[in-house]
Amino acid sequence: MKQMKIFLIIVLSAIFASANIFAQQNNETPVALIKKIIKDVSYKQIDATDWEIAKTGDPLKNGEQVKTGFKSLALVLFTDGTGLLRVRENSIMYIYGDRDGKKLNKNTFIEKGLIGFDVNKQDIEEFKFTTPTAVAAIRGTAGYLEVGPDSSTTVVCDHGKIEVQSLIGEKKKVMVEGGFALSILPNGKLFKGEMSPNQKNKFGKTKKSKARKIFIETEEGTIELEFYPEED
Repeated sequence: MKQMKIFLIIVLSAIFASANIFAQQNNETPVALIKKIIKDVSYKQIDATDWEIAKTGDPLKNGEQVKTGFKSLALVLFTDGTGLLRVRENSIMYIYGDRDGKKLNKNTFIEKGLIGFDVNKQDIEEFKFTTPTAVAAIRGTAGYLEVGPDSSTTVVCDHGKIEVQSLIGEKKKVMVEGGFALSILPNGKLFKGEMSPNQKNKFGKTKKSKARKIFIETEEGTIELEFYPEED
């Protein structure tokens, strides 16, 4: 466990170092927005010591964090519209975005908990998820990543493909196809197989809060409204 804590510190230090470089270039530009909040959701700004209560519409800048409490939820949308993240209960994640012209390269670090994702097809942008034990590269797919109390990582792919690089042990690269899941244990061992009924159920819950649209006809024309349904 002590080795895992040391490794986590090294991983976070590397990400924070990159974030500091990005922050100098994009310090005031939001890379994501909080689109929906249920119950206890908070966020922490760069260099802040305290968490702030999050509100719908709050912008998230490079290097800022989002945290959810018990039976809570946050939906986070990247400003370029390429990805929607569903931050489940008792989760902590860091948002990173490196702007290169019109391109926004994204890297979300998951410290703990479960993050569902729905990512549009990426042409040249990078969309990555990092955990204490793995890096997952996303091109266009949906699924979720879960980080356990022991820093183990589970990557579930509903459709598309996810390239996963283990950060411990033999540091293997594994392709996870639609309908499959990959688990990386704290000792570096990898287990790949078809999605279990429990994993399918978890993924099903991550799909419920996709945005829905309604159209209202007015004298001035058609108004398009976007909303998110409540949880069951």
